Formats: sequence, structure tokens, C-alpha cells
Amino acid sequence: MKTFEAYVRIQPQGWVVKTQVVADNSQDAYFLLQGQYGAGNIVHLPSEV
Repeated sequence: MKTFEAYVRIQPQGWVVKTQVVADNSQDAYFLLQGQYGAGNIVHLPSEV
């Protein structure tokens, strides 16, 4: 498992925050973020830390 960072938009304020997820690869990290925040709220794709 690897740690990934990404920037996401949180609602209703619309703030952009950096978050971390732990996943096997960047695609899994993206899917986790998509499920948690919604596809339209991912500002920057996950990158490995």
C-alpha cells in the first residue's frame, strides 16, 4: 500500500484542500477520492508521496 496526495474541492464552501489516501496504485486512489468527494470535485490527480 502506498500513500497518495491530491487536491479536492469540499462543498458547500468550495474550498480546495489537500488530502491523503492509502491505496495500491494511483487509479485506486482516484476511485477512492471519487467515491468520497465526487468526480467533479477532484482538482488535481493523486500523486505518490
